[in-house]
Amino acid sequence: MSAEESSTVSTASLLADQRNMLEGSTSANAEVIAEVEDAKNDSNRMQRRALREQQRLHRIQGRLTDISLNDIATLRDGGYDFFIENTIVCIRGSCSQFDARDGRTKLMPPLTHDCCQTFSTIAAVVLSSLGLAVTMQECSDVSTVNYLLYISAWLHQISAPVWPQRRARPTVGDLNAALRLREFFPSRVNEGEFEVLFYNQRDRAKELVDQLCSTSRGSRNADGSLSVCGYVIASGDYTVSIFSLAHDVKGRPNARYSEAWSLYICDSHGTQPWSGGKACLTGITVGVPKAGAEVSNGVVAKEEGLRYFAMILFALLEDHKRKTTSLQHVPYMTWSPIRRQRATLYTAEELKGIIDDSWIPSLMKNNVIAREAKKYSFSPLKCFLGLSASKTVVANGVAGSS
Repeated sequence: MSAEESSTVSTASLLADQRNMLEGSTSANAEVIAEVEDAKNDSNRMQRRALREQQRLHRIQGRLTDISLNDIATLRDGGYDFFIENTIVCIRGSCSQFDARDGRTKLMPPLTHDCCQTFSTIAAVVLSSLGLAVTMQECSDVSTVNYLLYISAWLHQISAPVWPQRRARPTVGDLNAALRLREFFPSRVNEGEFEVLFYNQRDRAKELVDQLCSTSRGSRNADGSLSVCGYVIASGDYTVSIFSLAHDVKGRPNARYSEAWSLYICDSHGTQPWSGGKACLTGITVGVPKAGAEVSNGVVAKEEGLRYFAMILFALLEDHKRKTTSLQHVPYMTWSPIRRQRATLYTAEELKGIIDDSWIPSLMKNNVIAREAKKYSFSPLKCFLGLSASKTVVANGVAGSS
């Protein structure tokens, strides 16, 4: 072999060795990089898992309030009341949804004890349709709560076979579909617009409450409605609703307040201490007093009143959660907004006319509902909303002269 050939072979051999070493090194580096990436991915997965578990625990352990219903109740004049005098108005019915079990209340159907979703939805939709707090005066009586519980319980019973989702309890969508609520009342629940809140989201819940007394006009949405005037709040098998009605004080020189609202909680369980175990509407009137005006008895400054209203609502929701929460499940709420059409006002008599002449007759034309009504011998009574109502001091105090 010549020197030139020997040199060529040695160079080729050297290049091959270097190439092999480079490939081996690259392969080793790739393995190392892959191992590092796998370790990083494992670490990221573990971190994400730990974060999810931390979030889950925060949601399970989260509380809207540490205050209980008993903490904010006191005995006054032989009965329970809110701990600050002249703050709330409680419009009680004669019974709760549980009083009708085993036929103890003959007017009520067998499934009365499970109708809080239906009661809360119907009560908030019907009463917020009044449009102004002054017309709510006509409904501030026992007969209003009794009628709402009566008609809600029966409609819950006889419409169950036509609920689209066919669950043990209806959703807001079920009630809208089966009871045709959106067709007859200016206030409407938008089931597709609900917001999910966990019990550790107190600030967001308080924000939603505060917006019920917002002064902003808001923009018209797709169905011609204005800003939110209430919520149907569902948590597990418990449902409660809230709504607000403005007082007509703007531009009135003799009014003590430049702005005022009455807010209500609709609850058929009877668990609020001042409800006496009966279904009730708990109300607070809040206002922004004019400079130099004498503050009315029973009207609370806006920010303070909103804080008290949220305090009662949150304590009520927490009371139910404590009775039902499992450590295996994360408790949550759905807040479904109620919107009212622009510049639409009704008196109690006008609402009764809608109920008796249009809404109930249209429902009874449904073959399935009619069959169920016949099965349970149900013949709807005429609406008795506000049968014994009298005007309240609170409402007069808002509009009265200073």
